[in-house]
Amino acid sequence: PQEGTNEIKVMEIDALAGENLRRLMLRKGLKIYDRKTKRFDMPYATGDCGGEGLCGTCLVAVKQGYDLLNEKDNLETFITKGRPVSWRASCRTVVGADNKGGELRIAISPQSNFEDEINPGVKSVL
Repeated sequence: PQEGTNEIKVMEIDALAGENLRRLMLRKGLKIYDRKTKRFDMPYATGDCGGEGLCGTCLVAVKQGYDLLNEKDNLETFITKGRPVSWRASCRTVVGADNKGGELRIAISPQSNFEDEINPGVKSVL
């Protein structure tokens, strides 16, 4: 992807073991979604899928604390295919690998910095 000009802010958040990352960020009042980011399942639709793991709009780039997160399941692996390894779908990510919480450093909506992520066109889900 070609790098854009948007600056991505890195945030630090404390998380307890067992917390879903998307719900944690919403509870803390963090802005998860970028209006410019298109859904990969319906690129002409707006809004998110409500945490069902269908749209790919809740991506985060994990800068610190990756070892505290669950392994990617099949759906999250599909959502993040072709993207940097540090990117996670926050709706599918649970803190607490080995039942351990801690501090995470994350960049919210890293895809906002890449033109082909903002305007992905129709992608096959097969």
